[in-house]
Amino acid sequence: MQEHGAFFKLLALLCIVVAVRSVSTDRSSYEFQRRRQTLERRGLPSYYTSDIGIYPGGSTKGYIKGWTELPAMDGAKVDNDTFTVGTQGATITTYINENYDPSKIKRVVIQVHGEYRDAWNQWMFANMSATNASKISDFSMDEVLVVAPMFFSLNDYQAYPHDANNVSTTKTLVWDQNGWGDTEDALWPSFTSNGQLDNPAYNFTSAVSSKSKSKSKSKSKSKSKSKKTSDSEADSTSTDSSDESSSDSKSTLAKRRLIDVSSEKAASNGPGLSVLDVFDAYVNAFSNKTNFPNMQTIVVAGFSMGGQAVNRYVTFRPDTSKEPMINYWIASPGSFLYLNDSRPVPNPSCAGYDDYKYGLNGTLPAYVNRTASENTPEIIQNRYLSRKVSYFVGVKDSNNGDTSCAANTQGKGHVDRMDNWIEKVLPYLPNNTRPGEIPDTVSYARIESVPHLANGVILSSAGMQTLFIDDFNGRNSNAKGPQPVKYGAEVDLTPDADLSSSSGKSGGASRRISPGAGFITALAAFLAYLNYS
Repeated sequence: MQEHGAFFKLLALLCIVVAVRSVSTDRSSYEFQRRRQTLERRGLPSYYTSDIGIYPGGSTKGYIKGWTELPAMDGAKVDNDTFTVGTQGATITTYINENYDPSKIKRVVIQVHGEYRDAWNQWMFANMSATNASKISDFSMDEVLVVAPMFFSLNDYQAYPHDANNVSTTKTLVWDQNGWGDTEDALWPSFTSNGQLDNPAYNFTSAVSSKSKSKSKSKSKSKSKSKKTSDSEADSTSTDSSDESSSDSKSTLAKRRLIDVSSEKAASNGPGLSVLDVFDAYVNAFSNKTNFPNMQTIVVAGFSMGGQAVNRYVTFRPDTSKEPMINYWIASPGSFLYLNDSRPVPNPSCAGYDDYKYGLNGTLPAYVNRTASENTPEIIQNRYLSRKVSYFVGVKDSNNGDTSCAANTQGKGHVDRMDNWIEKVLPYLPNNTRPGEIPDTVSYARIESVPHLANGVILSSAGMQTLFIDDFNGRNSNAKGPQPVKYGAEVDLTPDADLSSSSGKSGGASRRISPGAGFITALAAFLAYLNYS
């Protein structure tokens, strides 16, 4: 009997150890499973498939006539002072966490808006993704910084400081409509020859005659320009409204102009800065170990037109010294900057298909000359392949976006162009260490059920992983959490993929014991131990 008692005592002790361990280690597994069951009961949350953004005036089309305000966001502030770029102190209007301790920050995500110019929404989406990740990971929110630059258009004059003539009264960067996305230099701030602020006046109504003939002519001219230079797509909608959006946008373009100065002249007097310079300024600021001593990873991320800008940045950024701490994130761009003259859908009648912004011919951004970088095709290709880039597109992204013949040589729309870039371009670049295969620096996820929707991609588990979990503690040292995305591979994923896996590793089985069940098991084992004592 004593032998049996000793045996059961030992067994009870083992049960206590296992049960208590399950309480402490399986809580995250329980949370994953509980969230998964909630999703299964209710279907996919609307934030994967519907626009949850906030728009002044109640319409997404506010960006066409110009935003009238910068909405306040809980937990964020609009910073017009901290981030400067260029020798004349141009400022980058930035949504950023309201309160943060630079000494604690390990991760910063720079989330770039698309054609809507809704920096506030991009901050909100990325901050929501960070919050969701922190609840099921091992990092805290005070270690993360979310940054969303606001790339103003001239017609956002009510949203930036201005005088009675609609003249910007600050050094904040302002572009001509979608020029920022094409990596053109900003128009404002503009300076005199002796460096004094001299922004030109801006007029919304000095334009075109309202006669139908003149109106038709202006529409025709602007439509041609749109096809060549603009993505012209709705950034956050589940329907393909790009044609309607494009038409309204071009009509507005025809009805406003700078007074007594052309856009070209204004640009020549301007700051000589593009979004590529802005990205450099952010990277330099956040990689400064004096100010951010614990910074591990900087993510430069963009959706739609913002994704285009990040693609151009991956291509042209000359400095490679900070690459071990930079990840790039590109979602749903309307086109790519191709690194050679080959195209998946060749069109011999499409003249200029390989000119910038679609290829490396023609006039490259002024940034390339300013940075005095070597940019032979081979150097550009090797540099691109060396950088860690995550790509995303929603499977239901039916927007065609850019309808120019140059864009169509890359594919029929967002999904097709992304597939072609990943499957037919990157694997066959010279010096790919995995010839014919996706480079091991690249990940690609197609997110099921998601249309052309920033929040749908950013809030997906794959978006959460690549924005906030991968390399959290430095290169190849991830935070805990779901990891449905694999580098050197492409995957089709549900928005909530791997939320039931505590380890987040492919093939890893997740134990299903809950904290409550673990406690009961431990209590029963303890009583059994007392009984045999």
